[in-house]
Parts: sequence; C-alpha cells; structure tokens
Amino acid sequence: MELKNINKKFLLLLILFLFLIDIGSSYKTYANTTGNVYLESNKDITDINEEIEISVNIDNFNTAAYTLYLYFDDDKFEFIKENKEKSNINVDNNRIICVWYDEQGGNNPRSGSIETFKFKAKENGLATFNINGEFYTEKGQEVEVAFKEKQIQIGKEETTLEKQAREEIGQDENVSDSKLQNLRLSTEGMVPEFNNNTYDYYLTVKNDIKDVEVLATAENNNAQVEITGNENLQNGLNLIKVLVTSPDKSNSNTYLINVTKTDDLESANTNLETLAIENYLLYPDFDNTVTNYNVEVGNNTEQINLLAIPEDENATVEINKNDTLKEGNNTIKVTVTARNGFTKKEYNINIYKRNSEEETKYQEEQKNNQEKLNQIYEMQKTSNEQEQSKENQEEIKKNEEEGKKERNRMVYFMVLIAIVLILASVSILFEKRKNAENKEKIMKK
Repeated sequence: MELKNINKKFLLLLILFLFLIDIGSSYKTYANTTGNVYLESNKDITDINEEIEISVNIDNFNTAAYTLYLYFDDDKFEFIKENKEKSNINVDNNRIICVWYDEQGGNNPRSGSIETFKFKAKENGLATFNINGEFYTEKGQEVEVAFKEKQIQIGKEETTLEKQAREEIGQDENVSDSKLQNLRLSTEGMVPEFNNNTYDYYLTVKNDIKDVEVLATAENNNAQVEITGNENLQNGLNLIKVLVTSPDKSNSNTYLINVTKTDDLESANTNLETLAIENYLLYPDFDNTVTNYNVEVGNNTEQINLLAIPEDENATVEINKNDTLKEGNNTIKVTVTARNGFTKKEYNINIYKRNSEEETKYQEEQKNNQEKLNQIYEMQKTSNEQEQSKENQEEIKKNEEEGKKERNRMVYFMVLIAIVLILASVSILFEKRKNAENKEKIMKK
C-alpha cells in the first residue's frame, strides 16, 4: 500500500512539474513586451549653419525589426544626407522613414542607440523633433512603446554688448521673424506646453487671482512684443493677447491665452476623456493637455469616424470637419464647451491624406516590411522547433531515466519483500519442526 501511494505522489508531482513548464513556456511566448523610445542630441543649443546629431534610442527591450518615422521642423533644420546614403532611409518633406530588420533572423537584435541622423540649423528658434514607429521582437511580436520628443534651441539670447555691436554695424538677421521664443506665466496650469507654432492656450484660475504676469521673449530681440488683458481679471472668461511684430513690420503673430476665473473649477472643465479615430492612431498619443495631433491616412480614405467624449458629461462637444478628405492636409477642430457655457478649448487634428504616388510607395514599404517580418518569423519558428525538439528529446530521455530508476526501485522492493517472505517461511517451518520434535519427546516419556 505504501509503495502504491509513493508512486501516485511521484506521478502527480511529475505531471504538475510538466504543467508548470508548459505554462511558463506559454507566458514567454505570448506576453507583451513594453519599452521606451526617446531622442537624444549631441547638443541642445546650436547656431545657424551648425550641424547636430539626433540619435534614436530604445530602453527596456531589444528589437529585431523596426520602422521609424522621425519628424523635424524643416523651417529650422535641414536633413543632411550622408555621402553613402543608407538604402533603408527615405525622406518625405519633414519626415524621415527608416526601415531595418535583423538579417540573422533575430539572433543579432539591436538595443540602446539604434539610429543617428544629421541636421543643419537654418533659422533661430526652438525646434521640436518627434519620433514614432513600430518595433518587433525576434519572435515577430510588436512591442508596446512610449515615445518621447526632443527640443533643440537654435541661437542664443544676445548680451547687451553683442546687441549694441550688431546695431552699430547695421546687422539684423531674420528681420521678418514674428515668433516667440519663450512664453511663461506666473500662475501654473497653462495648457498645452508652449510651442512657438501653437497660438492658443488655456488657463483656469481662482477668484483671488487678480493679475497674471506674462513673460514673453521674441526670437528676434528687435521684434516688438505687446501684452494686453493680463491685469484686473474679471470673473468668467478673460483673453490675454501677446502680439509679436517683426522688426521690419512685415509680419505679426498673436498668441492667445484663454483664462477662466472661477471658484467652481468643475464647471470650467473642458478636458476630453477620449479622442480617437477609428482604425488610426493619433500622434502623439492622446493626452487632454495636448491640443494638436497628426494622423496619416491612405489615399482611398474618403471619411473618418471620430470619437470625442468629454470628462464632464454636462459639457458639449462640437466637431468641425469636411465630409470628404482631400489629398494633403485636412484640419479637424473639436471644440469642447464647459458646463458654465463660456469656457472653451479647441483640439486640432491634422489629417494628411497620401496622394496616389505616396500611397503606392507606402504600400510597397508595408509589403517589404511584412516580408522581412515573415522571414524573421519563419527563421525563429524553425529555431524554436529545433529547440523544442531538443527539449522533447531531453524530456523523453529524462522520463526514460526516471522510469528506469522507478523500475529499479520496484525490483528492489519486490526482491526485498521476497527475501522477507522467504525468511518468514523458513522461520515458520523451523518453528513447526521444533514443535514436532518437542511433541515427539513428550510422547516417548
């Protein structure tokens, strides 16, 4: 009975062990990989005509294939093509497309800094580089990643002596520049973050705030900056205007800060809870503090389905869009009006529709990427099958050895039991014989 119980326990443990191995293997195969993709530069401040390097870096994962989309401000930077231009890099206006895959089938994945691009500064100001794309592991799984942009300052603020020296010799570059270099407020909470190409901002303050100090610096030190509406704030909606006029008076830009003054902050909630387009991804990822987004769609896309849900169910949402998308840029405005009826926020989505030539090129790139991924998958599949076959053989050998040991233990116990039975039988026979001899002696007496 004990031997039978021991065998049962052993078999149950073996089955449980194999089951846990199977679960661990499944988890390793199907679990999602997450990581970060961010940009770095060899310098954060540069001057016109100087070159910089922007590197693409990954963190917390390895990649065996990827497609990168690097967006840059082509008004301020020029992409420098290397003498031996890489065959996996294409430039489309202000977008660099880079495709790569591991020709060794995932045995030589990349990590850390994976690509580097060179640029030449063209115009003073603050420029933003954005990164997007798809990344795959050696098993062909797409990696869930978070993307981080990089900002580069072109030019620096002149000292008083530098400014006087330049004015004395009559030099004044970018005399038609009417953009801000910096915009900061004495009160926190302005959204979105400042970008000199974004002209609408939003701020909510409590009733005890009377004035908002505005620090606005123009890119050209000789440009005129006029700030109005930031003093004696009234309850309700206030509009702060920052008017920037170029030195030659040929251009001007107005930056608007929509300020709501109220103690009922909930009634002024203009945040969206959800902003999405069916079958397409917004770039950057949706965040209610970000008001400008980009989407690229195919040439055969005539209409899009947009979903915009406010955080406050009593707020209203108005969507302004064309019924039919045209080739090139299309702008959609989503206006959220808070429950108080006067606080508003606009979310802008630029939808770029590829033309027929761009669509053909895009489809070819997608096809090539898919073929490369399929090659990686097949190579990895073959490698996995070989590893699995090896593991199966080792498992079979192990089971055979365990079975052999178990059989040896069974034989040992059977032999031991047989010896015990034999000894018991001999003892019984000996005892019977002894009893018979004693009985015979008694009878003779």
